[in-house]
Amino acid sequence: MRFFRTDNPWLVALALGACLTASLPGAARAQRSDYLIRILSTSDTFRVRVQAAVSLGRLEANDAVVGALQGCLGDDHPAVRTACAASLERIEAPQALPALRAARRDRDRGARRANASASRRLVRVASRRGSETTEPSGPARFYVGVGEPGNQASLDGDLVAHAAQYLRSQIESMDGVSMAPQDESRNAANRAIRRNNLTGYFIDSSIVRVEETDVGTRVVVSVIVNTYPGRDMRAILNGAATVPGASGARAIRAAMEGALRSATRRLLQAMESSRR
Repeated sequence: MRFFRTDNPWLVALALGACLTASLPGAARAQRSDYLIRILSTSDTFRVRVQAAVSLGRLEANDAVVGALQGCLGDDHPAVRTACAASLERIEAPQALPALRAARRDRDRGARRANASASRRLVRVASRRGSETTEPSGPARFYVGVGEPGNQASLDGDLVAHAAQYLRSQIESMDGVSMAPQDESRNAANRAIRRNNLTGYFIDSSIVRVEETDVGTRVVVSVIVNTYPGRDMRAILNGAATVPGASGARAIRAAMEGALRSATRRLLQAMESSRR
């Protein structure tokens, strides 16, 4: 990992904090992880986000830490994506394998290498622990198309495009899912479903509300499960997330990712229930 020379006090604090983390009591470590997650998700300076990701790699692999590092595998800057993959490898979090698989075609060579290294290590870790997270279990059961998110909150187009990409990557990493091409014809979808004996679903979504308050930034989303290639609605899944103490586009993006993760956590269950 490359380190940066700087007089920025944020970076100095993060670097010193990384060295001291191991000696902190449990409550202080939890407080520090919350702080680092917030910085990783909201800072406008990529060097600060890199150092936050590196520091998170020195903490315990709890759900919040792993979720934050996974979420920033799609960061705007390749150095941040590289640092997140390296930290996931360091904390030995095999539950991150689906997210790493979804990001395996990163456009940056260094990020791809870090991703590949992390994936190899975490497959070994999962195998050693007897985990079932090394590969999706069983054959594909669902053929899933994903639409562009609705924009009830009137967000900037780049944020909506990021939501679409993030939602697709989340679904692509799920066990038993085969992704349908975008703009697929009805006849082609029917052929693929019959040929592979799958159940078809189309996932619509909407960014329902964005609230920026003194507390932080909160995003509410809905994910709609429809039949495919027909579009008969089967379920609506709601999700929400808040990034405390932050505002602006980066905070909106982080809260939006958290809200989509919250909603899609129940997606496989909804698809299983609807096929009966």
